[in-house]
Amino acid sequence: MSDRPPRLAWLAPLLVGASAAIVAEVAIGILLYAGPGLMRSLTTVLGVEGAALAIGLWSAPAARPDMVDQLRRRWVMCLVAFLAAALFGTSWSAVEDMGGGRLGQGIGLAVVAAFPLYASGNVLGGMAAVASSDPHGRLAGPGAPAALGAGLGFIATGLLLPRAPMPASLLVACLVMLSLGGMAYGSVLGRRLQVHVRAVRWSRGGDVRVEDHRVAATGFATRYLIEGGHVRRTVPLAEDGPVPWDVAVMRAAMPSEDVPWRMLAVGGGASAATHAVLREHPSATVDVLERTGAVIELAREHLGPDLRTDPSAHGGPPPGEASARTEGGSRLSVAVGNLEDLLERVRGPYDLVLVDTAALAPMGGVGALSRRARVALARAAGASGAVVWGPLPPDPGLPELVDGWPRRLLRRMNGRDAEVLLVTGAGGATALPESFDGFLRTNGGPAPA
Repeated sequence: MSDRPPRLAWLAPLLVGASAAIVAEVAIGILLYAGPGLMRSLTTVLGVEGAALAIGLWSAPAARPDMVDQLRRRWVMCLVAFLAAALFGTSWSAVEDMGGGRLGQGIGLAVVAAFPLYASGNVLGGMAAVASSDPHGRLAGPGAPAALGAGLGFIATGLLLPRAPMPASLLVACLVMLSLGGMAYGSVLGRRLQVHVRAVRWSRGGDVRVEDHRVAATGFATRYLIEGGHVRRTVPLAEDGPVPWDVAVMRAAMPSEDVPWRMLAVGGGASAATHAVLREHPSATVDVLERTGAVIELAREHLGPDLRTDPSAHGGPPPGEASARTEGGSRLSVAVGNLEDLLERVRGPYDLVLVDTAALAPMGGVGALSRRARVALARAAGASGAVVWGPLPPDPGLPELVDGWPRRLLRRMNGRDAEVLLVTGAGGATALPESFDGFLRTNGGPAPA
């Protein structure tokens, strides 16, 4: 998604501003020269027009999930208002007695002046709300284009009104301009990123939230689990995406069903691999270490993995003991707390250790792990296990490794983005094949002699 401002974002408010100016001046022309009566007062007409515009701005749709749909409905109302003004203005010009009395002039003031100005203010206020709530800040406010359009509208009306067969004919041009503006702004809204916050939990490390991001024009739709401004997991909503890296690694490393197998997921509170292991291997056991309980709760409610914290989070048995397992037929254990403390209590060996680096980002990244924690990870993998770090940037900049020569695996995504895994541990050279699920080894392997 591009951060460049949409090219046509300025056109719609300019046309709305021009239409508002034209209808305001046409209303003045019709009402002040309709004959003797109450409305032969410029102050009255301008006061009503200004108040209608202000009320429209005041009652514009606010920033909320259905704001775009609300704005589309207000745009339709604006078209109806100008159509009504054009029809009434035409009738006013055709029927001489229509504007002679106070009742006719009052109705004309409401239909020709107040209603179109109110609807224009409503649309401009809605566009301002859309611009202020744009997640990337690409949309500018409509104030400057609308003011420029109003100036151009006043000039155009002054030039064309004396030559027009009837004043209301200019309102037909306003309908055309508003239709063009609606189409232009519709294309802008179609390319706008819409963010819907589904749930928020507060934690010591910052708020944890689930957000749906959508772009209607491209069909992009993705759900994000975010902790303290860092993305913990993404789930495509519109179509099936690539296999998550942790599931791909798990499937590549998992042995046949008759071979016992153990996996440790560090920062795995939102991982899809934990339940995939339990579904696909009848005797495998999984231990999960997570920093934040809110991540587990929101992942269970909105992303699928149904994890429950166990007594380990409150001083109970450490991960790896049967008494700490709470579900999956005593095959799954979940502990919440400080990762470095939990790693000290882990009882290996594990055949596979997955380190979700997204869970380390709120701590300061992979480099924030102490040497003690890295030694604990190497110890958890044992003599034949592997430690897989992921996902990582193309140049991960890991701290000094303590558990063997690393292998670097890369998977291209969308033809541009790269997802990198780093495989370490004593068994890292043999635990995973050279390629799987789009991942290819780019360097590394057994240490050179």
